[in-house]
Amino acid sequence: MTIREIAAQLNISPTAVSYVLNNKPGVRKELRETVTRILIENGYSIKEESSAEPKINPDSSKQKTILFLYYISERYLFLRNNNVLTLYLNAIEDVCNRQGCSVIIKSATREVLGDTLTNTEGIDGVILLGIEFYEKVIFNRSMCPKPFVLLDGYFPESLIDCVNIDNYIGLYQAIDYLYRKGHRKIGHIKSAMPYGCLPDRWHCFYEILNQFGIPFSKKHLAEVRLQSEFLQEDLLRYLREHKDLPTVFFADNDYIAISAMAGMQQAGYVIPDDFSIIGFDNADIATLLKPNLSTISLDFRGMAAEALQRLFQLMEQTDPPIVKSTISPIFIERDSVKNLN
Repeated sequence: MTIREIAAQLNISPTAVSYVLNNKPGVRKELRETVTRILIENGYSIKEESSAEPKINPDSSKQKTILFLYYISERYLFLRNNNVLTLYLNAIEDVCNRQGCSVIIKSATREVLGDTLTNTEGIDGVILLGIEFYEKVIFNRSMCPKPFVLLDGYFPESLIDCVNIDNYIGLYQAIDYLYRKGHRKIGHIKSAMPYGCLPDRWHCFYEILNQFGIPFSKKHLAEVRLQSEFLQEDLLRYLREHKDLPTVFFADNDYIAISAMAGMQQAGYVIPDDFSIIGFDNADIATLLKPNLSTISLDFRGMAAEALQRLFQLMEQTDPPIVKSTISPIFIERDSVKNLN
């Protein structure tokens, strides 16, 4: 079987199969084991060294010190209620401990970010978590005197090494799934605040819909404020004011999806009989309500490990090329989508 045929058999992307074949991060453990077994059965050999565990120069006698810096936006405060930061931090600490590195943890607002990146005495490298970036910043390597990698922050125009989610791969899996379930009216519950990688996620969503012959209609767009009570108010107003409603909604993330589901259910709608819904992140809250949320699962550990690997490479090289890496997510089917076939 070819890689594409294996991917089709498992209903995953060829990229995910390639990641397993090359022992790269970005595929969850259970799926990796299944793909590995099928690859071996079909005569493939898995690469021995995994890029999920970055390697430090064994000749270096000095313990490396990594600064894990997370950016705090005041406009994001009410969203900081899931475990994304903890997942990233645990992954960074775990990999650094395995490699004999120490980790310093700091936060920075917009006002102090520049000074924090500049004053790095005693630091060998910096990973900046950019998930909360709402403000416009143009990054470059000269902003920090030490090797510097941006993790989970969408800045395509910036000349800086970064590791991000492959929104396209994740959304392609999700829309392909919805299409096979018979959905042709696919709506979007969209954040009114374009923070983090959401602009890229929106672009990918609309582009993929077009590829499936479902040009996105603005009448299927429900733009919502992000505080839960306002989000539900905005969504229910949209449902009241529109007649030609979608059969399924894609929500920008699981927080929005779960808030939307709760609001719909309180208003008397039944999920997925009245509306299907999917999210993005596979956060803990995805299984908070019944039905459990179908969503796109991110490999936070894989992204953190990839960022550390790149950081260690920057420590050992002189003026290396800029690398922008992505980690592929995996669609998780649960119970929030109705089969219309």
